[in-house]
Amino acid sequence: MQHYTKKNRIYLTSRSYLKRVQRVCLLLAVIGIGACALIFTGMGVTFTSLGVMAGIGLISLTFIRFIWKNARSVSLKAGNIILKTMNDKNIVAPIGSIRSAKTTPCLGFQLTRVHYHIDGGFSRFFIITKCSENTPEVLIKDEIAASRRRKKEANHKPDSVLTQIA
Repeated sequence: MQHYTKKNRIYLTSRSYLKRVQRVCLLLAVIGIGACALIFTGMGVTFTSLGVMAGIGLISLTFIRFIWKNARSVSLKAGNIILKTMNDKNIVAPIGSIRSAKTTPCLGFQLTRVHYHIDGGFSRFFIITKCSENTPEVLIKDEIAASRRRKKEANHKPDSVLTQIA
């Protein structure tokens, strides 16, 4: 496993991750519109077809909005986690602000959900990656442990401050 130095950055997602997520959102929108069009042509204009189309539209828009708000491009550097949102907004948080990270396999991919506490509120994001032995969850937990070790070593003083001055 590769440990980082202050100069190296570990990318948990690829650099084109957000562009691929945008394409998936576009594909989901096209599928939702196509399903509404099929219902419209198959059933005609009735209250039932309009209700089904509205339901499909709301469900697909809610799902796309959830993906858009919670997908992040993630990297680790120097004890910080660097997040880039779909709106090109960068968020830098200390690795210690992460409260939980959990990976679940789903359809040949790994879905990693991370909850963190920053600016007095809880936030979350998710990462979808290919299956591998080093999951983002393992990398994040290793970096949290390494950060705690470094912090503990930095706070360790061999003598008290009074004896060092004298």
